[in-house]
Amino acid sequence: MITLPFHAAARTALPALAIMVAGMSLHPLAAMAQRPIFSSTTAPTAPTLELSASGTVHAQPDELTAVFYAESRADTAAAAQAQVNTQISKAIATAGHTDGLSVNAESYSVHHEDADPKQNRRQSQWIARQTIRLTAPEGKGLLPLVAQLQGDNLVLTQLDWSLSAPRRAELTRKAETLALQDMQQRAQAAAETLKLKIGAIRTVTLDDQDFPRPRPMMMMARMASADMTAPEAPAAMQDVTATVHATLILQDTE
Repeated sequence: MITLPFHAAARTALPALAIMVAGMSLHPLAAMAQRPIFSSTTAPTAPTLELSASGTVHAQPDELTAVFYAESRADTAAAAQAQVNTQISKAIATAGHTDGLSVNAESYSVHHEDADPKQNRRQSQWIARQTIRLTAPEGKGLLPLVAQLQGDNLVLTQLDWSLSAPRRAELTRKAETLALQDMQQRAQAAAETLKLKIGAIRTVTLDDQDFPRPRPMMMMARMASADMTAPEAPAAMQDVTATVHATLILQDTE
């Protein structure tokens, strides 16, 4: 008789294998439940419609802004700064007599300029400059003040109309409403053309375009005359636009 070697590990594995086989024979449904079940047919994917639409409103601007700068040249930085400070202080005091006017002193710079005979500068000098911004609702009282400040040797670099923040927000909401209405109309027309109907809206994104920038009306050089005529600044219509991007799910009309 031939005796074959029988390892201990095999003796240990046989009972476990017997238990697994027995378990599968006793519970065939449980074993089948663990197997992935595949179907030869899959549900069709619902068609989607992606589109963009926009809405624009037109309005008169309601805010007028004037930007000036005062500049002084002197042998020392302190002297140049003192002269500019005096000009700006006087301008702010003058503007304070106009009701509803917003006054902001802005950028301030001081630099040294070397002598250059070729540029007709025989000696070096210090140059100081500061900017002041004046804003008036509906432009009330600003235009006469512009002429007065020019007469005080301030340089007008910008005079323009724009939309105030509250007015801009109001117009943006109106533009968004128009954009959404346009989106609904375009989506409905597209669905009808495809012999489908709108089932649901998956995503909607509103995108407000850049706010209307101030429109420069004029730029005037420094003038020393105190009897200047107030400048004119006609207000042009401005646009506020909103865009909507949407993804809609379409379905059969049945």
